[in-house]
Amino acid sequence: YNVIQGDRTTGPLLVEHPDVAKVSLTGSVPTGRKVAAAAAGRLKHVTMELGGKSPLIVFSDADLDSAVGGAMLGNFYSTGQVCSNGTRVFVEKRVKDEFLSRLKARTEAIRIGDPLDAATQMGPVINRAQQEKILAYIDKGRAEGATLVTGGAIPNSVSAEGCYVQPTVFSDVTD
Repeated sequence: YNVIQGDRTTGPLLVEHPDVAKVSLTGSVPTGRKVAAAAAGRLKHVTMELGGKSPLIVFSDADLDSAVGGAMLGNFYSTGQVCSNGTRVFVEKRVKDEFLSRLKARTEAIRIGDPLDAATQMGPVINRAQQEKILAYIDKGRAEGATLVTGGAIPNSVSAEGCYVQPTVFSDVTD
């Protein structure tokens, strides 16, 4: 088992190499199609994660503080700009309200700001286009009837330049 990093020229070399028996890909659907097509020609095993939204599940017997911490790490790590972002959290009804209460309090305590400041816990998103895309998804969530628990806007408290979005939590959402 080897993990090999590379650019778009590396993938085809690995998929087409006769000594590679299996390919695993985390990436986009278009890239997944290319890899699957190349692997099919050689009958190679393929495993792919193509935007499954990495769901988290919280049962009523969970340590809720740990579950909230895991949900925050899964969603807000690297300002949420991670392919394995845990954007869906399924919480058993018996603990939903308590989970959301704790999640809201901890989310609202996140220090947003300049990533070069050691006190910062969450920095900006990559660029203005991404900021606008995120804000459009937040608007879509509201329009589709989801309940905004916290966040959902550009923070007022940030003095540094950058494309910031408040960490945002919705409940009562549909797929």
